[in-house]
Amino acid sequence: MKKTLILFLLALTTITAQAQMQAPALGIRAGANYSGFSGDNADNLDRMFGFHAGITSQFYLTSDNFFAIQPELLFSTKGAESKDDNTKWKISYLDVPVLARVNAGPLYFEGGPQASFRVGGDIEVGGNNVVDDLDMFKRTSFGYAAGIGLATPLGVSVGVRYNGDISKLYDDDSVSDARNNVFMLTLAYMFGGSR
Repeated sequence: MKKTLILFLLALTTITAQAQMQAPALGIRAGANYSGFSGDNADNLDRMFGFHAGITSQFYLTSDNFFAIQPELLFSTKGAESKDDNTKWKISYLDVPVLARVNAGPLYFEGGPQASFRVGGDIEVGGNNVVDDLDMFKRTSFGYAAGIGLATPLGVSVGVRYNGDISKLYDDDSVSDARNNVFMLTLAYMFGGSR
């Protein structure tokens, strides 16, 4: 895991170092998650609501700010629940997406890889916490994110994003090949307005 994290941070540093020396735009992001599991045995599970919140930035690669690299650090709650709402898998992650962003007027498009680091969670049955130790789930997972949204000159933007894991949810290959997937409604504010 340490090697993977070091390689991921090295790639992020290389990308941002190649950006023009224009100061990056910094901001905050928060919103709602609608998460579920995909893969084996996921058909009998429902999605559940959660949230995400964290910091975002944009490193502009063109002088007109048309193209940018957008790294983020987001706390994100994910999981799924049984169809009778009796059992809930609640897992918390630190998501680190590194997105390519195209600013086409007020409309923007984004997409790229994402690393997720499990930081907590539990499994509830009948409203009672039955499992606190989630070591059965992988600590690190990799996936992708893609989205579209609207940005205002005041620095406020609203968008929708989908992110899905390529990595399996469980460490034990004999259990299931379930993976996280999340629809996000996200609101961001870039300090200093848009450029």
